[in-house]
Amino acid sequence: MSKNLLEIFNRYSPNEQISEIMLSADADGIRLRADKPQRMIEVTCPFPSIVPKRMLYKIEEEIRAAYDLNVVRILPRYRAELFSRAQIPDVLMETNRRGIVANGFFNRCSYELTSTSLDIEIPFSDSGVELIYDAKTPHLMEQIIKEEFGVDLRVSIRRMEGDDYLAFQSSMQSHVEEMSREAARAEVEYHAALEAGAYQSREAAPVEDEKPMLPRASSIYEGECVPSIGNGICQIGYSTFDISEPEYVFGEPFEINPIPISSIEKPQRNIVIIGEIFGFTKEESRGGEKFDITFDIFDGNASIEHRTFGMEPEDANTLCSILSNGATVAMRGYAKRVTRKGKTDVDFTFYYTDIAKVSKLKRKDKAEKKRVELHLHTTMSTMDALIAPDVAVKTALKWGMPAVAITDHGNVQAFPDAMLALEKAAPDGDFKVIYGIEAYFVNNTASAITGSYDPDFAAECVVFDIETTGLSVQNCKITEIGAVKIKGGKVLDRFNTFVDPECPIPEEIVKLTGITDEMVTGAPKYPEALKAFFDFIGEGDGAHKPLLIAHNANFDIGFIRHFAKEAGLPFENPYLDTVALSRHINPELKKHTLDSIADAYRLGEFNHHRAFDDAEMLAMIYFKMIEIMEKSDLRNLKSLQQEMTEKADPLKLKPYHQIILVENQAGLKNLYKLISMSYLDYYKRFPRIPKTALEKHREGLIIGSACEAGELFRAILENRPDSEIEEIVNFYDYLEIQPICNNRFLIAEGSVADDEGLRELNRRIVALGEKYHKPVCATCDAHFLNREDELYRKILLAGQKFKDFDKDVGIYLRTTDEMLEEFAYLGEDKAYEVVVTNTNMIADRVQSVRPIPKGNYTPEMEGAEQELQDMCWERAKSMYGDPLPELVSARLDKELTSIIKNGFAVLYLIAQRLVHYSEEQGYLV
Repeated sequence: MSKNLLEIFNRYSPNEQISEIMLSADADGIRLRADKPQRMIEVTCPFPSIVPKRMLYKIEEEIRAAYDLNVVRILPRYRAELFSRAQIPDVLMETNRRGIVANGFFNRCSYELTSTSLDIEIPFSDSGVELIYDAKTPHLMEQIIKEEFGVDLRVSIRRMEGDDYLAFQSSMQSHVEEMSREAARAEVEYHAALEAGAYQSREAAPVEDEKPMLPRASSIYEGECVPSIGNGICQIGYSTFDISEPEYVFGEPFEINPIPISSIEKPQRNIVIIGEIFGFTKEESRGGEKFDITFDIFDGNASIEHRTFGMEPEDANTLCSILSNGATVAMRGYAKRVTRKGKTDVDFTFYYTDIAKVSKLKRKDKAEKKRVELHLHTTMSTMDALIAPDVAVKTALKWGMPAVAITDHGNVQAFPDAMLALEKAAPDGDFKVIYGIEAYFVNNTASAITGSYDPDFAAECVVFDIETTGLSVQNCKITEIGAVKIKGGKVLDRFNTFVDPECPIPEEIVKLTGITDEMVTGAPKYPEALKAFFDFIGEGDGAHKPLLIAHNANFDIGFIRHFAKEAGLPFENPYLDTVALSRHINPELKKHTLDSIADAYRLGEFNHHRAFDDAEMLAMIYFKMIEIMEKSDLRNLKSLQQEMTEKADPLKLKPYHQIILVENQAGLKNLYKLISMSYLDYYKRFPRIPKTALEKHREGLIIGSACEAGELFRAILENRPDSEIEEIVNFYDYLEIQPICNNRFLIAEGSVADDEGLRELNRRIVALGEKYHKPVCATCDAHFLNREDELYRKILLAGQKFKDFDKDVGIYLRTTDEMLEEFAYLGEDKAYEVVVTNTNMIADRVQSVRPIPKGNYTPEMEGAEQELQDMCWERAKSMYGDPLPELVSARLDKELTSIIKNGFAVLYLIAQRLVHYSEEQGYLV
């Protein structure tokens, strides 16, 4: 029995009017489409009568808020006879919502509706109408009417003509003039009141829309800050201070027992604070004889301001000799709120009586043998990382590391700064910068088919689908298996079974699939269900096991393989992924979801997200795909695989992260070639590097498997076959593991159960390294230098509208001891191997290279020097006569000699030609 809208959205409690509207929708015709990653849902609803758009928008917003979604869309469907002129305003409203260029154009429009057309006049110029047509707005309106009412109309839009257009222009002109007169009157009244003394200043006038002042934030971090003091060390927040030997530089000595600045919630006297000075300024007072000094002090958790006005020059100079930006001090004094112009500050100001200089302790790498960081992002990983290139080099050098890698996302813009910092800080060559990138790698050699198979299209195969309790094969279960056996374009047999997951089905999965706990109660457990499924598949002809066909096959096959292994059932069937196949034969489709392909092939509606219905529809889709392939002279699966390999489009493939390090000068050249290709030939959202291009230019490069977004990590998560994982592992020079905090988002998204699950993934990579003799290297994937810097990266991510911007990730640069502690669960010896031994082994392979050669390398153009000389001498003679005066001749000869000698002749000529071209085209230069 179908559910009505109130039953579907049972968390939503609407008012009586909205309840009646929702109950009026035909439950049998309701269709849902959900996109979990985007947190959106679309509901197609047949209504018996027109529901105003504003009411539908209100319902959408209330459902969105009730379920904490990003987008909810209700797509109404009406009988054609309900469409009339009265519905045009709602059509225009929906056009404004959907159209990129629509909003505002139809505010004063007029329209005529016939049985075949809708003609709209808008009070805009021809250019405005052209803009509307460029944005395909008429087509959008036709589409909306067709979708909602099933009515085919031709929509045309034109400029309003005659008296109506003139009246509109006149009314707009009058409106603008009236606004100008109002502004002028307000200005006159203001100046009159100012002269009469009614206003202190314009800023003093009340502002109706003034935003309320935000509440005072006592700290930049959450939670109460409790200082730790002992053995001459004081720790507040993320800052650690050495207070064992203070240098008292102002006032009287005092006991340094500081309180956190964040604890100052009321005026207090005789308190001690500690921290680092920033924002130090010294300015002349208004009279010009004295000085105003302001500065702030930050203790690692919160900050407070100090202000002193009208200091005598001698006192100001004394204070400047004691304090400066970056100085670390302890201060005794008092805190109070200051009142200015009758308004009391929301924050406190600190006034010192005594000052002592102390030191701030910074992290040090105290290990006897240091690790090497092979995965580090600088500020050139745009809007993602915070470590300046020179700071990365200086920090690694200061910690005693033998090398550090620079691996920004898809670019080498940090190389010059890192190079210069290296040459300045370590000119003797004892330290290395390893130049590299984190690439966006696409495997364009992969096929839609995996395993050994019968290549004949007419061979017997099984199309199947599964439903699960979630997305993770590591901690979710199968709830349904549906399959269709096909041969020669015909359906031979069908299979369908529920599977008891032996755990509750999550609510969102119930809503998506319609499978409830009651439906699976008493169903076979997964060993019995899988055995029945494998019996249905059969053994094939002996030479080849039957081919399995699934949509996004890695997901379904991953679950089947995982639970077959747990049940002790052999599973070695080849499989075909119809998502990859659709991308190849249906390049015109924007989406390759099952319902999108079914719509494109006009196969009708089906009960999406139920295993058997999805399998049945996929079988129909596969028959259509075979027809398309045969028309393209693809006669069997073998020819398909060959063509897919030859014509694989890197722009349509899923990109993976990959670390590429430069080993020597040849590698540097190859890296530059690959990056140029990635931006010029393979750019789509990211600069992609295809596997075929990398293999061609691999000399002198060291390839690492990167982070959780890497090809290897993803293959493990998806439970790919051992043969495929072996192929992936053997492609890389070293494998990479990272602290578990880097991947905790996998727990939040349900891919891994807990921290132990993340450790197990790292253990799996270590085991693969041992099995295939690949070094495994522990890296930080560092995006910021210190743990406390994560706050600033959160601000970057929030500015880019990331939903999880406030989650702690912990991708800071760690010392050797910190990394050894992080990977202690591998055992002491293995932890040392992945943290120290192997990272140094990779660094030892790297030769010192200079990413930018010394000297000038100006472009060459045959005859450029002579052409420049001829041009200059002719120009000079036209201005000063022939022969030239000796003064002019000597000066011109001197200038030309300097230009030509330093190789700039060609640049002058290029600039001259650009100027001539620009002038001819009418551009300003």
